[in-house]
Parts: sequence; structure tokens; C-alpha cells
Amino acid sequence: MWKSFLEQLKEGIVKFDLRSNTPVALISNLLLALVVVGLFIVMFFYVYLPLTTNHGESITVPDLEGLTLQQAESFLEERDLRYIVTDSSYNPKLPPLAVISQDPAKNAKVKVNRRIHLVINATRPPMEQVPNIIDNSLKQAEQLLESYGFKKGEITYVPDIAANVVLRLFYNGKEITKKQMEEGFLLPKGSKIDMEVGDGLGNTSFDLPNLVGKPLAEVQFLLRGMGLDVGNIIYESAGGRELGIVIRQKPTYEPGKKVKTGEVIDLWVTGNEPTDFNN
Repeated sequence: MWKSFLEQLKEGIVKFDLRSNTPVALISNLLLALVVVGLFIVMFFYVYLPLTTNHGESITVPDLEGLTLQQAESFLEERDLRYIVTDSSYNPKLPPLAVISQDPAKNAKVKVNRRIHLVINATRPPMEQVPNIIDNSLKQAEQLLESYGFKKGEITYVPDIAANVVLRLFYNGKEITKKQMEEGFLLPKGSKIDMEVGDGLGNTSFDLPNLVGKPLAEVQFLLRGMGLDVGNIIYESAGGRELGIVIRQKPTYEPGKKVKTGEVIDLWVTGNEPTDFNN
């Protein structure tokens, strides 16, 4: 067959009939098929894909955090981007439905029509159990409230010998009892909780005793029994007087003068400050 084909080729009588069963037709068909496949590949990768996917183009992701969902949607539409809400959380500093976080992050380079994943702020704050902070110090109570997502409200000091200790809790003017907290009292996160705190003085008032002329040990015992605190003890030269005697007090004694439980009394005593034999 090939000899016949070569002889025909020399004689110039080869006919290109693609439908014939000849070597020329076979080769022609193969070449044509290769050309068609090549054209398809070129058109698909260099014409079709760029037109449908904007191949080679990129868009900078805008900063959406803090924007409302409506604002974020407008921003993305203007830039040929889309979004999907993947989760919600709660941030009391942001309005409801505001964007808390995004993925990809701002300034990232993405293709046209890319979907941006958003975490938005919940429309309502989640409920949280109020911790039992009664009898805690004010500082501890504030830290506990913050860790549970609550805010410190108004602090009112009331007469009580427990200085800076939380005595009662209130929400919107209503007391939250210790029993309610033990059973699990729930409030929206971010709620302000008011507290009543002891001022360290107490309600009980009585006449200030006259301590001048009494031995220091006796005065200390007397003050503790009355619920008063011994403050500074200042020693002065005895000058011939008996040692260890109170010669002055602050507040100064006056007939009928009142003091409250927890108040501090400073004392001036004759003699030298005692040595600490434990050192």
C-alpha cells in the first residue's frame, strides 16, 4: 500500500479524500484531529476561562469589622464579592448584627465573586449565671463580675463593720438574693449589677470613752471589746510619769461625743516603744 502511495505521489496523482481508506486520508485525519484538540485547549484556557472567572484579576478584601451586615453587604457588592454568615457571637461594644470578624482578613487578595465568611454580633446577649459574690471583697467581686461578662453598676456604702465587703446585690432596683444566686440566677451578659458595700464603721454608735490616764494594755482590751480599732501608738518621754500610760487620744474625748463601730483611735503613750524580742 505504501509502495503504491509513493508511486502515486511521484506521478502527482495522489487524491486527498478524507473519507477514503488511504494513508493520505489517515494522516490527514490525524493531523486534523490534533489541530482541533489544540484549538480547543487554547480556546478553553486562554479565552473561556478568563472570560468566566476573570483569570489573573484580584480584589483587595475590605475591612468589614464593626460594620452592620447591611453596610458589609453593600461594600462587598460594589467589589464583586459575596458573603456568608458562618457564626454569631456577642460583643456588648458593637451594635446588633455588626461584623465581629471576617475570613479572609482585610487587605487579603482574592478573586472576583469570592465568598467572605462573617461572624456577626448576636441581636440579643446570651444569658449568664450571676456569680455569688456576697461576702467577697469589693475588688474580688468586681473581677468575678467582669469574668462572667457583667458590668459593675452603682456602689453604695452602708454602715457595717465589714469594710469593703459586698453585702447585697441589685439589678434594675430589685435585690438578687443569696438564695437566688445559689439556685442559678440568670441575667443577660453585659448587665449592670449594683452593689451595697460595708463602710467598715457599722450602725452602732456609742459614747467615746475617755482613755487618758489608763494603762495601754487596758485601753487596747477596752477598745477591742467596744468594736473600735487601735490606730497609731505614739510614744513620748515619760518625764517622770508612769510608763505605759495613755496621755492623749484622737479623736479627743468630749462628754457626749459619739463614735461608731469600726472607728480608729490613735493613742499617745508614755515611755519608749517596746523592743521586738522576736527579731
